[in-house]
Amino acid sequence: MVFNTMEEARNYYEEYGRQEGFWIRTRSSSKTRRRLDEVTSRQFVCAHEGKYVPKNTSQKASEENDERNLSEIENMKRTGKNCSTVKCGCKASMRIKLDRWSNKWKVSSFQDSHNHKPVTPERRMKMKSNRVMPKAAKILTETFHEENLPIAKVPSILGGPHIGFNNRDCYNHLRNVRHRQLDGGDAQSVLTYFRKKQAENPQICFYAIQCDENGRAANFFWVDARSRMAYHYFGDVVTFDTTYRTNKYDMPFAPFTGVNHHLQSIQFGCALLQDETEVTFLWLFETWLEAMGGRHPVSIITDQDLAMKGAIAKIFPNTRHRLCLWHIKKKFAEKLSHVYFKKSKFKIQMKKCIRSTYKIEEFEEKWKELMKECELANDDWLNSLYDIRSSWVPVYNRDIFFAGMNTTGRSEGINSFFDGFVTPTINLREFVVKYEQALKRIMDRESDEDFESEHKYRIVNEGEFLLKHAAKFYTRNVFNKFKDEWSKVTLYKVEEIPCDNEYHAYLVKTKLGEHEEFVVKLNLQTYKGMCECQNFEFVGILCRHLLKVFVRLDIDTLPDHFILPRWRQEANKFRIMDFKSLVTNDGKEESEALRLSHMCHQATKLACIAASSNEAYTTFMEAINELSKKLSDNSTQHATIPSSTIGDPCSTNIDSSQLLLLDPNISQTKGRKKDNISGSKRIKSGIELAQNKKKRKCALCKKIAQHDKRNCPSNLKRRKNESTNLCNEESEDLCQDMESDDQEYC
Repeated sequence: MVFNTMEEARNYYEEYGRQEGFWIRTRSSSKTRRRLDEVTSRQFVCAHEGKYVPKNTSQKASEENDERNLSEIENMKRTGKNCSTVKCGCKASMRIKLDRWSNKWKVSSFQDSHNHKPVTPERRMKMKSNRVMPKAAKILTETFHEENLPIAKVPSILGGPHIGFNNRDCYNHLRNVRHRQLDGGDAQSVLTYFRKKQAENPQICFYAIQCDENGRAANFFWVDARSRMAYHYFGDVVTFDTTYRTNKYDMPFAPFTGVNHHLQSIQFGCALLQDETEVTFLWLFETWLEAMGGRHPVSIITDQDLAMKGAIAKIFPNTRHRLCLWHIKKKFAEKLSHVYFKKSKFKIQMKKCIRSTYKIEEFEEKWKELMKECELANDDWLNSLYDIRSSWVPVYNRDIFFAGMNTTGRSEGINSFFDGFVTPTINLREFVVKYEQALKRIMDRESDEDFESEHKYRIVNEGEFLLKHAAKFYTRNVFNKFKDEWSKVTLYKVEEIPCDNEYHAYLVKTKLGEHEEFVVKLNLQTYKGMCECQNFEFVGILCRHLLKVFVRLDIDTLPDHFILPRWRQEANKFRIMDFKSLVTNDGKEESEALRLSHMCHQATKLACIAASSNEAYTTFMEAINELSKKLSDNSTQHATIPSSTIGDPCSTNIDSSQLLLLDPNISQTKGRKKDNISGSKRIKSGIELAQNKKKRKCALCKKIAQHDKRNCPSNLKRRKNESTNLCNEESEDLCQDMESDDQEYC
């Protein structure tokens, strides 16, 4: 094969790599001795070529590391990153040489054997060779910026990742568009938007709107098809929180949040509520359960809300309900400020009692000792917490899978994530549209992690067989969690203890630090077992104690029953998201959305090519006009619009096709501060309020006040009297001097 220029050869091999699913790089070049700037040959290789080589590989570096003290080595281990590499020793390459007689470049060697998995077609635009932003897209981005439009819509208009760029390649992030007037009111526009989405594909969107007796919208709920499918595989743990308000009606935003196989937060639907009463939560949970096919979650985490607790007990009777540990611990500073801020061990001992106890008897014993030591046995708030200890203390819930979560931090993290899309003055329709855009961002993050986990290999030492086995099926983030447990295996020792049943018992003790003992039971035939720390039951990842027993028994592979399917790399292979369409392996989804998505992407590619010149633009438009005439003659069928799902608390029959929704009222929830409805001032936390209650005592007057001895009123009064007396004495002396002077003058 012959090429005119070296750049032409590179473009050819790069285009070949795009089709085959790999990206390339330049390996080496050869130059003549006479002219150093003249290249005579060049080798292009696959990006997976070569092996990862650590920086300190020489013997000298190892000797220097041996001479360092242990503290420096420990610091280096702590600061080291859990990085990945694409290099796996791939031998695929193409070498070209310059033929001096014809002055052309010829292929001298070509190898096409790859030892890695090729990039799938739907992810090939994530390769470095395809990360190109066309000139037309740049011009459109500049125009959007000048017109103050949301620039993040540029990738979706031009085809998204299939066009070669995403939101990060644009000049700026999303910005809200408020120049469009809402026709028919805010709530009616939301209903129209939902109807349109459901008309495109009935399985794409599920929504429900609850109205009051006056036809005014009260509560909104909606969920997309991807979230419904994700709940089927990752819906065992759900966090629910209603503390976020980001619309002009101050309606609480209530997202149902879960965690995927990359330890990322995902959505299982959301709602906008008018209030936070038990009746509202009952309607919401019943609607959400209907959208999820009637499948109850294994566990759910919420804040300490009585109305929410009552609704969950009625709708999800078999679900383990936990209270957010962070919300409860935050109240310690406010309720126990007289002990919490003292220079005592209460704060440290309470943390150890809650987080570092693995037996119920141990927790209850430490709690009673702490109450007795700090003289808090008669505190009503602490006694009420102790009565419901099974709903918030981790030791009572470690036998149930919670994906390692003790708080609703993921829901609050989703709240901060939505801050990049919405503002407190946004209307309802814009909020729904922005929510859909935020879901696309979440899907892009998941797709990026899929790419990282599948096409980058974890760096593992040769002798660590269990770690190497875990790297084959765990995702990158879950593998890092597993690696953290594996790194602490050497800190423990194992002793076999007698056991009567079919299990062999082992006592795992720590070698350093605090004294810890955990009993591990293991069946040597099936390798089924358990540990007293219950880390696998709570997190889904093997603990360091079981791993230590595996090391002692020379078990080099992890048993299958200790590998949860939700943490595997293929956990989300049940679906392939083609941007606006959803494809499942069972083929039950509608194909109209697939056809629409494919045609839009193909038309966008041709439009980018035709925008380069007027001739190409004319040809493109002529072909489009001819195609539109052919399609208009054949388009005789019209899609029917399904009816909406409207919920009415008064059970009134309302015709949804003729329904005109009124905008909701301004929500006044129980969590809102009465002195800060406008939001102009910052709401103080419980710790700040508790600290403000502490009064200082003046060292001069011995009174509790906001002043000190420098500006004490008694001190100021005394100084004033002293200055007055001094002025009187000076005036008397001055008068006496004047009288004596007068006598001398006379």
